[in-house]
Amino acid sequence: MDGGRRQILGLALAINGVLGTIMICALPAWKVFINTEYLHGIYGAWHGLWKICTIYVTGKIECVRYEVVFPELVDDTMKAIRALVIIAIISGIFGILLGVAGNKRINFMLDDGQKRKVGFASGVVFIIAGFLVFIPVCWMANIIIRESYKHKSIKLGASLYIGWFTTGFLFLGGGVLLYRQE
Repeated sequence: MDGGRRQILGLALAINGVLGTIMICALPAWKVFINTEYLHGIYGAWHGLWKICTIYVTGKIECVRYEVVFPELVDDTMKAIRALVIIAIISGIFGILLGVAGNKRINFMLDDGQKRKVGFASGVVFIIAGFLVFIPVCWMANIIIRESYKHKSIKLGASLYIGWFTTGFLFLGGGVLLYRQE
């Protein structure tokens, strides 16, 4: 595989990782509560970074922001997790811009040496973004697992699993972009 195709492959993998990072930031499915007693007609709840969604037995879903109903749930840990995910999104977008600018098949820069350096920098940025996703996802999973020992109804949400796949895409895309180009 020539260098231009390898760069496109790495960029495509990393773009999937950035899209996954945006998705885990927006989805309210980091922590899932299952209510087995159906108290007050509530089936369960999904906790995300920004809001809590309550699922009723009737199928109705109601979402509210943390700051409106439960301001005490937004502690320093939640703020740090939010910040790391936002920084990962910003660095991922910056990595995409660098990856497009440093692509061999695009004539954004005429010097091949500069293109190689920019492509390399893009790979480094994607790997950093991967760590910036991996840390909060594992941190939240650790918190949830510790809470699940006390309350058996708490489960890991889909956003955590998507976050681990996203980390893999960012690491793989960054690694492909770091590979020495001809």
